[in-house]
Amino acid sequence: MPRDLESEKATLESLPSLSKESEGSSPQDPRPLYFRPTEVMAPKYKKMKDLHPYSLLLSSDDLDDCDWLEHAAFEPHEAATREKLDYRLHVCGELCTGIYTSSYATSPAPLGPLILSRTFPSTDSADSDRKKVLLGHIIATKHSAPLVTEESMDFPKDWREKYQMTPTTGHNEDGKTICLHSLGVHPSFQGRGLGKVLLEGWCQRMRDSGVGKRIALICHEKFIGFYESAGFKKVGESKCTYAGGGWFDMVLDFESAKQELDY
Repeated sequence: MPRDLESEKATLESLPSLSKESEGSSPQDPRPLYFRPTEVMAPKYKKMKDLHPYSLLLSSDDLDDCDWLEHAAFEPHEAATREKLDYRLHVCGELCTGIYTSSYATSPAPLGPLILSRTFPSTDSADSDRKKVLLGHIIATKHSAPLVTEESMDFPKDWREKYQMTPTTGHNEDGKTICLHSLGVHPSFQGRGLGKVLLEGWCQRMRDSGVGKRIALICHEKFIGFYESAGFKKVGESKCTYAGGGWFDMVLDFESAKQELDY
């Protein structure tokens, strides 16, 4: 489930400029970057400057990293299962994105020790010791309902053998609602504003791509302010009972947001 893992209160207007360049990114990776904090940053973004973060679309190739991050960022009863992540990355990876850094095992803490804790992919074959580390991710699907529902959060168990473009359960390719299921940042890098930058960059890409009319999510009450600062509006208590319930519906309607900006 989406969670605010930072306390940053940046507004959409203060989001750093977008760029297709990135220090430490792999020139061999064909997936497009869609933002990188600029070198000249507002003070709040200096907390992440040493990480040189960059963003990439996710795919099924990133399952191991996403599964690792999901279970590091969320409580066990709230984290998506590996099977659910596998489904989402396979059928709609273009809606999912990760924020990365690249570094060595000899780097200062927390990066160096973290790199030694598991096997991370190398940034490229020319420098196999330089690892690509997933700091945070957003995992999403599309659905026909205007809010996140139990059906949109589930997935068809026979999707590999009987894939459907518009099932009632899971990702619906014709759906107009983009359901944000997971916004997670690794605990070692919380408090640097990565979650806020990741969310705002992703929302901008979803809006500009025209793949849906709105973004919907559910969150706990303590995180409502975080999402409101990114333009989401609270709808009310959610009917979803996932992980014990207690969720609130939040929606970012692209047409309403455009009208407010025009005004």
